[in-house]
Formats: sequence, C-alpha cells, structure tokens
Amino acid sequence: MTIISAAALRTHISELTRHGPRHHTNPAATGPVLDYLTGRLSDSGHRVVVERYGDAPHEVNLIADAGRPADGPIVEVCAHWDTVAGSPGADDNASGVAGLLEIARVLAADPPTRRPRFCLFGGEEDDVPFTGSRAHVARLGGDGVHVAGAVVLEMIGYRDATVGSQRIPAGLRDGLRGVDGLDRGDFVAVVGSIESSQWLAAFQAAGWVQEPSLPVVPLPVPRRQGGDVARSDHVPYWDAGLLAVMVSDTADFRNPHYHRSTDTVDTLDLGFAAAVATAVTDAVRTLSR
Repeated sequence: MTIISAAALRTHISELTRHGPRHHTNPAATGPVLDYLTGRLSDSGHRVVVERYGDAPHEVNLIADAGRPADGPIVEVCAHWDTVAGSPGADDNASGVAGLLEIARVLAADPPTRRPRFCLFGGEEDDVPFTGSRAHVARLGGDGVHVAGAVVLEMIGYRDATVGSQRIPAGLRDGLRGVDGLDRGDFVAVVGSIESSQWLAAFQAAGWVQEPSLPVVPLPVPRRQGGDVARSDHVPYWDAGLLAVMVSDTADFRNPHYHRSTDTVDTLDLGFAAAVATAVTDAVRTLSR
C-alpha cells in the first residue's frame, strides 16, 4: 500500500520555502534548494543528473532515475522548482515538488516494470515560460530512452470545501456542465489532451480507491487550446506530440495566495496534498506496466 504522509510533505515544503523566493532575483535560494532536492532524490536511491539549459546558476533541471528502465516507453513525473519573485511558493510549486520527492521515494522502493523518470524543471516562471522543460523535451531520445509522456504536478496543496470557493475558467464551463461539486475547491483537476483518455481514466480510478475517496475531475482538451489549461510544463510535451497531463488544485481559480507573499505552508491542506500524491503514485504505477 502506498504511504505518503502529510508530515513528510510539510518537511519538504518548509525546507524549500525557508530561503525565500526560488527566483533568479534571489540567488541565495538556488544553491540550497538544488542541494536539498539532489540529496532527497539520492537518499531514495536515484541517480541525479544536472541538466543545464543556460549559464546562469538558476538555469538548471534535475533529472533522476533509479536504474535503466525496461524496454518500452516510460513516464516522466515532473514539477517546476522555481517561483515568481516575491513569493515563497508553498503551493506554487513547493507542493508539487514535495509530492514528486515522495512519489520518487515510493516508486524507487517498489518500482513498476518500467521505471519512471523524475524531472524537476527550472524556468517555468520565466518571462518566457517553460524554458527548462522546453530544453529538456528538445533533448528527449538522445539517451536512447523512449518517453511516452509526462505527468506534471502543478500546485497540489490547496483545498477549500466551502461552497463558492472554486471558480471555473470560462473556456471549460460548457464541457463541465452536469459535473457535480465544482463550486467547491475540494477536488484535484487532471488536464490532458484528447488523446490521453486512458491516462485520465487511470488518475480517476486512483482517486476512487483512496480512503476517503479523492474527487478527481478529468479535463480532456485539444492540444492547441491555450489559455488557462496551458500554463505549466505539460505544454512542451504537447507541442512535441507527446502525451502529458497536468495535475493541479487549479491555482488562482481556488487559491487566494497564488503568486503572493502569503503562499506559505500554513495555508495548505497537506492531508489533501498527500492524497493527491498517493493517487498520482498509483496512476503512474498503472501507466508504467
């Protein structure tokens, strides 16, 4: 049984946020944060490779795996480690990074047939977004590993079950008509391209088996649909013709602390984050058979 605890996520998020914004305007955070991430992945038995996409200290991706994957396409599990200027980024995106660290720990100890690869991207919050993930996707295949696609963790820690706490982007309202409970911010959204229906189904099934069950709302959209569904590191995978899903608490459509100095660990529901990370672990295991 997968065990990911709220306490472990709090430890990771607290460490990631204590140096201030993980932004190039705060260079004092870059070294300690990258050292922490490398240490935790290495402690879980992963080989960590530094993937530079520029000369600046913050222009760094970390790529980790626990051994050569079996023949066949693998899944990459991803999150961006940087923040906007002025925000400690507990939800955006220390929550996603913390979830990745715990998923990596669990799947290294009990790996599926095709071991996933774990990617921590810089540059998601750059003025030109997704610089880290774009550089990574451009290099895919150079090591002989076939990547089927990616699961991108983009803010997984904020829950508010109050009626009226959740807003829905205008471009998605028609497709979600008849789905109950979308006025409460107590679900996790999984956004994927139309072609990723099997992936979306795996996440929904993984939510059902949680105790208590985790509401998972799958959102299939066209790859070329921009706007609010195209705001994270799944986009370079889509542009390359690969499958990718974004797992999200819906960011500013729920969380009032988005991109603010108040985005701190004490605003998060870490039991919710643990349930999301557990569901992602189980879904990745299903997708990696």
